[in-house]
Amino acid sequence: MSEGQTQLGEARELGGVVEAVRHHNEEDGWTVARVRVGEGFSGAGEVVAGVGNLAEAREGMEVRLWGEWVTHPQYGEQFKFVRYQVQLPMTPDQIKRYLASGAIKGIGKKRAETIVKRFGEETLRVFDEEPERLAEIRGISKKKAREIGEEWKRQREGEKNEVLMRLQGMGITAAQAIRIQRHYGDRSVGVVEENPYQLAMEVEGIGFRIADRIARSIGTPVSSPYRLQAGLSYVLQEQAQQGHCFYPRERLLARAAEALGCDDQDSLLTAYDALVANSWVKVEEGVELRLVPGQPSEGTATAAYLPRLWRAEQEVRRHLDRIRAGEPGAKATAESLEEWLSGERQVGETALSEQQAEAVRLVLAEKVVVLTGGPGVGKTTVTRAMVEVFENSECEVLLASPTGRAAKRLSEVTGRPARTIHRLLEIDPVAWEFRRNEKRPLEADVVIVDEASMLDLDLMWALVQAIPDKGRLILVGDVDQLPSVGPGLVLRDLIDSGAVPVARLTEIFRQDRESQIVMNAYRVNAGRVPEFRLPPRPEDDCVFVSENDPDALIKQVVELVGEALPGEGFSAQDIQVLTPMNKRALGTVHLNGVLQEALNPARAGKREVKRGEKCLREGDRVLQTVNNYQKEVFNGDVGTVVGIEAGANRVTVQFLDTTAWYEYDELDELELAYAITVHKAQGSEYPAVVMICHTSQYIMLQRNLLYTGLTRAQRKCVFVGNRQAVWTAVRNNRPARRFTRLRQMLAG
Repeated sequence: MSEGQTQLGEARELGGVVEAVRHHNEEDGWTVARVRVGEGFSGAGEVVAGVGNLAEAREGMEVRLWGEWVTHPQYGEQFKFVRYQVQLPMTPDQIKRYLASGAIKGIGKKRAETIVKRFGEETLRVFDEEPERLAEIRGISKKKAREIGEEWKRQREGEKNEVLMRLQGMGITAAQAIRIQRHYGDRSVGVVEENPYQLAMEVEGIGFRIADRIARSIGTPVSSPYRLQAGLSYVLQEQAQQGHCFYPRERLLARAAEALGCDDQDSLLTAYDALVANSWVKVEEGVELRLVPGQPSEGTATAAYLPRLWRAEQEVRRHLDRIRAGEPGAKATAESLEEWLSGERQVGETALSEQQAEAVRLVLAEKVVVLTGGPGVGKTTVTRAMVEVFENSECEVLLASPTGRAAKRLSEVTGRPARTIHRLLEIDPVAWEFRRNEKRPLEADVVIVDEASMLDLDLMWALVQAIPDKGRLILVGDVDQLPSVGPGLVLRDLIDSGAVPVARLTEIFRQDRESQIVMNAYRVNAGRVPEFRLPPRPEDDCVFVSENDPDALIKQVVELVGEALPGEGFSAQDIQVLTPMNKRALGTVHLNGVLQEALNPARAGKREVKRGEKCLREGDRVLQTVNNYQKEVFNGDVGTVVGIEAGANRVTVQFLDTTAWYEYDELDELELAYAITVHKAQGSEYPAVVMICHTSQYIMLQRNLLYTGLTRAQRKCVFVGNRQAVWTAVRNNRPARRFTRLRQMLAG
């Protein structure tokens, strides 16, 4: 079937009638359909599988497709189309199939048969010229006949189809054309022709790069003011992805000039002023530039913000002021603490130190408190003590963490329910909004959030607006870990502002001083190289495996994960491989491919699905890479593929506390998780960690990354790499270099 098709350029052409729609995504039109090949094409009469983006796919529609033949490893030969055209039906049989598909509102299968039976060869002419005659059919009124005629005329004129075809003719893919048409309707072509960069700001899934490619295809000048404005906005979004809440205007203009290939500073400044005038960019004057905590200011500058982040900083400050000013509703008092401490001052089998008791006293005296400290200082013990004291005073306490694994651990150590912040705030999966907010705050006297170093500005904004006036907010976290993936330095800014009381635990307990993991973490944080015993002993919990050659290093990792650590009693689910980056030989992408084949190879009876270069098998460990509120799974959640249904084009993944189903076109939300980046491991702890540290990763090697990876291990940490890389990371003390203003705003 793949030979002899009509060819247009490099694309092949195929035409026919859709006999069955196996899958159709309303959002982007992704369709899997069975198409009976029409006359004029090789293989006429044969039914083939067609896959691609097709708006409003339905049985009976006649289509012309342009694409190529591909071979799917599971489903065989398919025609993958990138452009299409819907043909209106021309014969009575085609009209009957078309009408029966529901193309015209008010006409179903039986009515379609009746119409064609009544008018026969005249059916097409009646619809074209005398639609009022449809009232001759029983059940169709004159008014209904007119409505059907108008709908047919619209279909006949092909307005929507013409829009999609013209968009595709501009070099826009079918999926993008469908999104554009749905957003702008009949104005789509005009919008693209006038300002294709408008798409980047208003149409989901179309960013600056795509809009720029479309603009080039239709001849938009590279010096277009629209391009310069969109480019400036794009650079701001890029900087937000790097963690910045704002970006200095002069640096923004310089980066945009480089990205756009534009050396006309006057034109760029004019474009910048237009963005500010239209509120696409918010501006604050005289903002302190302080990239690295603890170092002198670099002066002041004009700060350029994405409006969302500008408002987020304003709102976080406002709500923190509101909470601190409110009268506490909690009944717990200093007397409650002293009564509790007058006993054995124990949490389970652990007695509080005086420093820990002072931390609990501070919490009782203040409305907003940060509890921080490194590993082994008892943050968990103090958290449990706080919960007990508040609950003994009949206070309502809620516990939460940014990730599911962290929430599960918090629940285990406190013996109370704990949730992710998203679930605590009751995310609405349809509106993508939190149901708990300032108008409907949480019903709690105390809210305790663990792993607070992971809080980015957006999540902090959502959290603080849901704290009631009477409530207390306690943030627990290690400020020396990597900062949040999203914009902001929330925990660091709160501490450095001096506006929020901080309980800093520094005393390492005896049993933790015996842990090489804990003591090496403090060595790293102090700028000293971690110590490893040579040769290592079986009881050592932190060891180093020296390997310079990347290929040999990968073999060492496979041997550790597949044999050595399981031989010490660790299960496959206990072990996590961490690496600084995604790309290159020692990045997650390559490592996951190797580890998948070693730990979960293909075999008869084990189902798998391939999408591009991605292959998922039953039994694979996978990572969710974006927040999906409808599925109630969030960026960083780790699960296991427990089912693949080929007929339904569906993959089932079991996460920690939920099961999620993915259509095949949603699989870009998942990636293999045998190896993950240290950033993705934040908020999680694992019984055993294999940490890769090699000089080929020098771009990412820094002290807080090494510290964070080391502190993810509970019982065993194995470093694999070379000592020069470890020393490079320790010396490179570049904490989060982020432009934020929250510290300055809170300090007043």
